[in-house]
Amino acid sequence: MQCIAPKPAHTRPERQARHSFPGLPHQVGEARRWALKTLTSWGQEAPEQFPLVVTELATNALDHTHSGGAGGQFTLRLALHAGHIRITVRDAGPRQGRTPTRRTPNLSAQHGRGLTLVDALTRAWGPLKIGTGVWAEVPR
Repeated sequence: MQCIAPKPAHTRPERQARHSFPGLPHQVGEARRWALKTLTSWGQEAPEQFPLVVTELATNALDHTHSGGAGGQFTLRLALHAGHIRITVRDAGPRQGRTPTRRTPNLSAQHGRGLTLVDALTRAWGPLKIGTGVWAEVPR
């Protein structure tokens, strides 16, 4: 007899919003401020790890994709679900040889910990199935 665990029900978000930002380094801070302001407008307190997850995902879009190139942009989407907040960052496609992969950086490395932090601070994360970018879910 084969036992198959039921799939968790996919819930529709209670609320959602999205905003596009130019692919410039200072726009990471603007994206974080927009995300916090959006949660506040929904009457939702931001979980402690929320700003750092938004920051890491937006920074990765600039550092590892064409979003950080001339004329590039990225889009941040928030979706409020019953038990979590889904953060999605859509980008302009990976630069040559880049994929969203959690790595273990050298102890003296100054970069390379972004997705390790995202992995530690979220309940789940991964690349988008359609288009390019990354999503992460933070418990409410």
